[in-house]
Parts: sequence; structure tokens; C-alpha cells
Amino acid sequence: MFNSPRQGTRYIGVTTNGFGGSLVDENPLASSSVYDDGLQDPWSAAPSPSPTPVPQNNTIFNAVIADATVPGIYHRAFAAVDVGGLGEVSVNALSRVLTTSSLPAATVDKIVNLVSSKPRVSKLEFFVALALVALAQSGKDVSIEQVAALSSQNTLPEPTLDLDRLQSSTSTFVPTPYRQNTAQTIRPAGPAYSDDPWSTNKYPALPANPPFGSGTGFNPAPPAPPPISAVSSVQGTGLPDFWWKRQENVRVTLLGQQGFILNRYVVYEIATERGDTVVRRYSEFSFLWDCLQRRYPFRLFPALPPKRIGADEQFLEQRRKGLARALCFVVNHPVIKDDGILAAFLTEHSFENWRKTASISLDEESASKKVDKVEEMSIPSDFEEKLATIRAKLNPLIDHWQRICILAERIMKRQEAAARQAELSEDRTRILLDTTLESLKSQRDLYLATRDMFIRHDRLSIDQVERLKKRIETNSVKLDGIRTAQKDGWAEEADRLTGVIERDQATVAAQLSRRVFIRVCLWHELRVVLHNRENTLVTQAVHNFAREERQYSEGVAHIWQSLEEATEGMPYE
Repeated sequence: MFNSPRQGTRYIGVTTNGFGGSLVDENPLASSSVYDDGLQDPWSAAPSPSPTPVPQNNTIFNAVIADATVPGIYHRAFAAVDVGGLGEVSVNALSRVLTTSSLPAATVDKIVNLVSSKPRVSKLEFFVALALVALAQSGKDVSIEQVAALSSQNTLPEPTLDLDRLQSSTSTFVPTPYRQNTAQTIRPAGPAYSDDPWSTNKYPALPANPPFGSGTGFNPAPPAPPPISAVSSVQGTGLPDFWWKRQENVRVTLLGQQGFILNRYVVYEIATERGDTVVRRYSEFSFLWDCLQRRYPFRLFPALPPKRIGADEQFLEQRRKGLARALCFVVNHPVIKDDGILAAFLTEHSFENWRKTASISLDEESASKKVDKVEEMSIPSDFEEKLATIRAKLNPLIDHWQRICILAERIMKRQEAAARQAELSEDRTRILLDTTLESLKSQRDLYLATRDMFIRHDRLSIDQVERLKKRIETNSVKLDGIRTAQKDGWAEEADRLTGVIERDQATVAAQLSRRVFIRVCLWHELRVVLHNRENTLVTQAVHNFAREERQYSEGVAHIWQSLEEATEGMPYE
């Protein structure tokens, strides 16, 4: 019964809403010319393009600011507006701080335009702006060169700021709470999803509280997840009920560079639910991934973002996000999440010292795991046809989602530039970049990981079964001839050939078992990991996007309502 072909129409189309199908034929963006403006791949060898060039004077100041002592008021002013500890603030927040200096509005605008022409300013640019404020208050020349000269002499000027007035003038906007109807909501019947190669009738429901929040403060506390039911590896989805609500969160933070001049490297802070935060460098990520690829060559997990010599700030940020997506994938993989090396990577204070003392095995997963008959019989009889179908659809899918990611990022960047002076709109764009765009890239990474898994399969699944069978047959004929002739020393030769035949037979049996394990492994990854994730990631992305837009609309509506109430007392005559 397990080996009979699964019924259902061929998996070739998309659903009426454009989201349910996974292996689609159409690529609605394939013929678009919007991508022909030279946008570069963030992993390419070419330098990353900057949206707006930073003034060269600021680069000169960067070279000398590290040697200067920064006055305490600089740090206090920055901390007053960087409440989230992000290391950067909006231009609007910088303008509010500069306004407390009692300088004319034209001077404040001039200083803001000198330090940055981007929607957000770094901590260093913030300090430069404060130094310019101090120069303007003392009646001196307001220029980057003047600040650089004072910094080289370790005499950064102290501005006069009324930070108490800043605290009292910060926005007290409280968003209107979302009114949720307690009555039972009647949902219209959704479109019927077409049959797929997994022959799974259960489509995951829309999650009420996705595992990753928006960080806006609107979300209520998520309800306690339902109890985990017994999971069958060969029936249903192969995952626990409501598994998407139990995904482990991973946060990767860029700490900066460490080491000496000739041996500088970038370090990252990793925070998970498994223990205290740990600090890792890129080479340690690379070592972990090399071990995982050797131990789980037929499992589905994404590749690491590459390394680049002379990487700029934009590339490092893109790589940080790529590392976070890749690490989040493996810690939530139903098999890889329990790996010992991964556990040490996430919990050991010094991963380098652990590597020196631990005995690390790089044996392939098939060497220690056996496949039972039930798992073997769960592989459908048309397994090869299903693989061929998926292989044929992968490249169009990758191109499809890559174009969607590029288009979405370009739209969000334009919104960010347009919202430069509107803090609410700027926060909305920042949230979309950190949630919706990352969800779209996770979907793209899923198909890239599937393609990489097939590449590893084609390269590593080759065995010597047929050659060994021929050698066993040849040696068996020789052994029969030796036993028949019984010439001098025939007994020793017969024993030698017998030993060779037995070793070859044992090798053939092991490699045949490995063949079965590889098929079971591929079927599990495609049916359980790929099929469940490709549905859930899209559902969560759409759900989160709708929630963020609703929250933004509520905030805008509250602002207009406040304006309406404030103008009720205005005179009409």
C-alpha cells in the first residue's frame, strides 16, 4: 500500500491567489525591465553601491575620530534618542537634538546636511554634528575640516544642549489599541489548492502569532502553544501540530572588527534560546557549515553568505542578515537542530578552545543511522518522477523569488528615502526591511538550498556497487577454478580470494543500505522540510505584512484624529 502511486493531478500550477502553489510555471516578473538598471547582487565581487555617496570630508574625520576623547555630553545626547541601542538614529531624531542648542533653523539644517544625506545617521556622524553645533555656538567656522583639526588635537568642543527639553518634547503618541471582534468571525471560503507532489491534503492554517515579531510594541502576548502530539515520520506533515509557532529565534548582531592591523576580522554576537550569548567570527561559521555538509550531505539547509576582502559596510550588513537566516534555518531543522557541533557552536563560550579538546566525528549520517522497513516503504513508486519535476521547476522558482526580493527591496528603499522627515513612516519602512524582506529572502534561500542539496546528491551519491559485483563474480570464478585444480598452494590462494569476496560483499551490502538511506533522506527533506516551509514562509510573510500595514494605518489614523481634535477650537471668523 505504501509503494502504490499517489493519486492526484500533476503539480504544475498556482492557486488563484498566487500564493498556495509552490512549483509554478509562470514567472510574472520574468519579462519586466525594472531590473535592468544595474542593481548588483550583494554577494558579487563588485563593490556594493551606496544609495547616496557620503561626503569625502566625513571620511577624513573617520580616520582621526578614533584618537580623540569624546566629551560626555556627546554620549548622553546620543543615548537620549537611541533608546533601542541600535547604534544609529534617524535624521529626525538628530534634528530634535540639534534644536535644543537654540541655533537658528537654517544653521541646524546646514549641519544635518553636512554630516549625512541618508535617512539615518551613525553614532560617529552624530558626534560630528554635535561638534559642528559647538563651533556654531562659539562663532567659529562650521566645517568638517575644522572638526577634524580639533579632533587631531584631542580638543573636541562641547556644545550647550538643553537635553531636558528634548525629553519633554519627545512624542507621547500612543497607538489606538486594535479592536478585535470577540464574536465568531465567518471566513469566506478560500480557493481550492491544487494537488501537489507530496499528496498532502492538510494545508497549514494562518498562524495567529508568527514566531518573529515586528518590534513595534503592538503585538499582544502570544498564547501558549498547544501540546505537541505524537508525530509520524511517514504520515501527515511529518512535523508536530502548530510547529510554526515553536520555531527557535536566532539574533545575530555585528560587533565590529577585532585583531591586529594585518589580522583583523569581523565578529558577531549570537543570541538564542539555548543559553547566554556567544561571540563568533566568520571562520567559525565556515567551520560549522563544513562539518554539517559532511555529516548531512543529503539534508536541506542553505549555504553561508560568502566572504569578501575589503568588504564595505553595506556588504557586512547584508552578510549579517544572511548568517542570521542560515543559522535560523538549521536550528529549526527537524534533524540538524540536535547536532552536537551545532549545540557547541551556540553555547560554548570559546568555540576555538572547544574544537581543540573535543573529538569531532565527520562521518556521514548514513554510517550511524539505519532505515526501517516502514520508512523504506513510504517512498512512493513514482519517486524519480517527482524528483525530476522538482528539479525542472527549481531554477524558474529561484529566478522568480530573486526578482521579487530585488523589487521589494527597491520599493522599500525608495519609501525609506521619501520618509526621511517622517519618523512614523521611517519606522514602518525599517520594520518592512527587517521582517517582510527577510521573509521573502528566506523563501528564496529555501529553493537555493534545495538546488544545493541536489548538487551534493549528484556528486556524493555515486557508489561502486556495480563494479564490486563484477569483481565478486570474477573472483568467484577464479575461486572455483582454484578449488577444482588444487595446485600447489591452492589453499592459501583460496582463503585469500574468499576474504576478498567477503569484504566486497559486505561493502556492497553497506552501499546498498546507503542507497536506501539517501532515498529516504531525500523524500523526508522534500516532503517534510521543503513542502511545509514553502507554504508556511509565504503565509507568515503575508500575515506579517498585513499586520504591519494595519498597525501603520492605525498610527496614521490616530495622528489625523489628533489633528482634528486639536483644530476644533480654531476660530471661524
